[in-house]
Amino acid sequence: MAFKPVIADLLLILTAMTCFRCQQEVALPHLPYEERVVIQGIMEPDSVPIVYFNRTVPYLSGITDPALLVIRDASMVITSPGESDQLFPDSVFLPLDCKYSYFYKGNIPVKVNTSYTLLIASGPYTYSATTATSPRPVNIDKVSYTPAFKDLYGEHEGVITYFTDIPGEEHYYRFEMTRLVDRSSRDVTGNSRDLLVPCMEEGESMLFTEVGRSVYHDREQEGKQIKLIIEPALTHTTPVTIYVRIQTIDKAIYDFYDQLDNQKLSQYNPFVEPIFIREGQFGKRAVGYFGSMVRSDSVKFEMPPDD
Repeated sequence: MAFKPVIADLLLILTAMTCFRCQQEVALPHLPYEERVVIQGIMEPDSVPIVYFNRTVPYLSGITDPALLVIRDASMVITSPGESDQLFPDSVFLPLDCKYSYFYKGNIPVKVNTSYTLLIASGPYTYSATTATSPRPVNIDKVSYTPAFKDLYGEHEGVITYFTDIPGEEHYYRFEMTRLVDRSSRDVTGNSRDLLVPCMEEGESMLFTEVGRSVYHDREQEGKQIKLIIEPALTHTTPVTIYVRIQTIDKAIYDFYDQLDNQKLSQYNPFVEPIFIREGQFGKRAVGYFGSMVRSDSVKFEMPPDD
């Protein structure tokens, strides 16, 4: 009986040595890849049109710099009854990432209850889609807080938002929160990396708006009060004043982000089939959306420290 632990230890060592000997690097072949474009355009009343127009790259390419992904030489126009708005390349600097964000920007503010058509010409291809600015804003009933709630990814703090669904037709929603951030803020989804260094100085702060990646529909909740619990993207060690809004989005926007959310779920859950982004408004050569959105009035809330 005294020899059994020794034999078990030897077996464990031999197994580890065998596994070590079998480990080797394997070069993955570069399979044929057909580049597509990604179009993300949202029409929001009283704002000028913004459309992101980028190219896709193979997953193993490692290219993530927005400056290398944006397509700069496209012709882009948005038309509505009696109006035509030419969009031109523009950019804005993002201190959180120390990078520029690139997009196409129009000049004519979007009107409510109006039909818009986007037409893009890029190289030998054209892309077109239509949306109507018909989504209606909801009223937020109240905002509260929980220090801990559990989901598939673990336990988190959460901002709880209550609002009443608009009855009569299908509606789709997304969470939005604005707050001040500084160099002490950390990204809870990025291994606690310091987002704001070196692009912000000590004592400097800026407004940061985070939009929930998950999207929600009112199926089986039509006309009822809806409760959303959202984990903030950034940590905070002192009380923080936040401003919460609910976006009402259309089905085109909902379908795209719902696929992205399910794709993320499939990466964490081995029992979920892989999710591929399906064709949408633009056909086979493009993914994305051209949709409409409206925001609720903001609600101010004091969020306690994340302990």
